[in-house]
Amino acid sequence: MGVSCRTGLLLALLCALVSVFASNEEHEYCDKVYRINGNSIDFPCESTKNIYISTHRYLSRNVMPVRFQYDNHRCLLALPRLRSGVPTTLGQIDLSKPNCYAHIKPFPCWAYQEEGNCNSLQSVIDLYVDVKRIVWALDSGITNFLEQPIKRCPPKVYAFNLSNDKTVKTIDLSDIVKSSSRLQYLVTDYNESGHPFVYISDADGAIVVVDVNSNKLFRVVLPRAISAGCGDSDVLYLLLIPKPKGQSVVIFSYLCGQKVYSIKSEHLRSGKGSSAIVELGTKRKHSVLLGTDGGKGVILRYRSEAELYLWDTDQPYRECNFELVQNADECRLATHVSVGKNEHLLCLSSNLNDFLNNTCGVGGASTRLKYVCKECDDDCF
Repeated sequence: MGVSCRTGLLLALLCALVSVFASNEEHEYCDKVYRINGNSIDFPCESTKNIYISTHRYLSRNVMPVRFQYDNHRCLLALPRLRSGVPTTLGQIDLSKPNCYAHIKPFPCWAYQEEGNCNSLQSVIDLYVDVKRIVWALDSGITNFLEQPIKRCPPKVYAFNLSNDKTVKTIDLSDIVKSSSRLQYLVTDYNESGHPFVYISDADGAIVVVDVNSNKLFRVVLPRAISAGCGDSDVLYLLLIPKPKGQSVVIFSYLCGQKVYSIKSEHLRSGKGSSAIVELGTKRKHSVLLGTDGGKGVILRYRSEAELYLWDTDQPYRECNFELVQNADECRLATHVSVGKNEHLLCLSSNLNDFLNNTCGVGGASTRLKYVCKECDDDCF
């Protein structure tokens, strides 16, 4: 056998081995499922749980996580108080115990979960872990949003150090929001000097910028054309594509909007608006921007559809530039995708429509935290 033939054979065997290892690794992650429902709350003791139940501060059917962030062996969960009876609005689950119902423990502690106490969290609607392992939580201050909304406290951003779970910052957003504001998503970036900036989507037509070190807040107003055709209940998605030397890019789009846009974070920090916005492409169908792969990729799905796609943001927003990364789970719709262990993507999904229509059982929404795998097992229980 010639040298070239032997070399070719060795390369073929190497490729086959790599393929097997990759397949086994993906299979290992695909088998991990974290089941979450309203019965998952981990109370400090049975008597405390009974008090919460008897006073209707705990109604298991009204508990549903909608956003998450991975941190080593755990995931932090945003559990907004969309209806009454949600005892903890920011929780954490242990990822070292898969394939069983996860136990949601309050983060950072029970004292931070008291509804009506403005020194505590009221309704966490989004959270983001930055490169320095600081988790930033967006608290709307509004509870019972799907029933009869109650403005408990001012909207705030809380920052916790994940090394010790201590509070490092609390930012009151009262001076920057309007009566018509609808705060929805947040991301955090650092400038070249290492100073943190928080960007928050306000579906009323702006991106709120928070200069954390200088305690300055201002609104970057978006052109009206961006929200053309959208109603008062629409969603303004906001994602961060990290880049070195303070050159990160923020991608945003309304659910019912016709196009997807971006703006450099440095332009947001300087207060630039329409002159700095770049159009990335036109939508064929309404799309839900679920998260990023930690780099330049955005994970999305179409409205009311379950397949997950990866879009390389170096390419225009077009279907020909989308890669299918997970087939449909007929039972659930994803609400968030983010990076998990060893850079594998985690997906949080639930029977969202049942929850919104208030047709869930006593255990509430059936939620799954699973790694993204192309062949998605259908688990309806």
